[in-house]
Amino acid sequence: MNRFVYAAAFAGVALAGCESVPTVRESELDRAPMTSKIEAQDIRRTVEKMAESLISDPAVAEATGGSRPVLDIEPMKNRSDMIVDMQSITDSVRTRLIRSRLFRFVDRSTAGADIAIMNEQAELGLVDPSKAVRGGKQSASEMYLTGSLTSMSHTVGRTTDRYYKFVMILKDLRTGEIVWTDEQEIRKVSVKPVF
Repeated sequence: MNRFVYAAAFAGVALAGCESVPTVRESELDRAPMTSKIEAQDIRRTVEKMAESLISDPAVAEATGGSRPVLDIEPMKNRSDMIVDMQSITDSVRTRLIRSRLFRFVDRSTAGADIAIMNEQAELGLVDPSKAVRGGKQSASEMYLTGSLTSMSHTVGRTTDRYYKFVMILKDLRTGEIVWTDEQEIRKVSVKPVF
């Protein structure tokens, strides 16, 4: 009888443990929206569209003149009412543009670390002085890319209408001209259930 009680108790604990394990499944990148908020597929499609628009625009080709100008990308700004990882979006845009081979890139986010490494090389004496990297030799930005996400939301009864807009702008720092701009609009409507 004791063996039966122990076996039943063990089975109960094992089953209880199984119930607390979440079900995990891989989801397609393009799927039906689950919420009226910005979702992964919205961001992916936006990055693809904006990068392709910039890469294929004749005005950009004209402004670069066949050369590969140095491009600086400012982290996209979030002016929406949602928490969105704008640095991740910026990184995705940069990756697509790097793959296009139309631009060379600088990264101001590491400037402090760059200076520390150059100073370390010069001060510690561990590097051949003729090969040490010195300040004042880095490439200067010739073009500048920035963008933002904005949103509006309206609720009437059980229906919520959400509108999002991504805007990106490419500016030529030598002339001050805006070379390219584009926007991606996303609209989602959700209806709360009656109960």
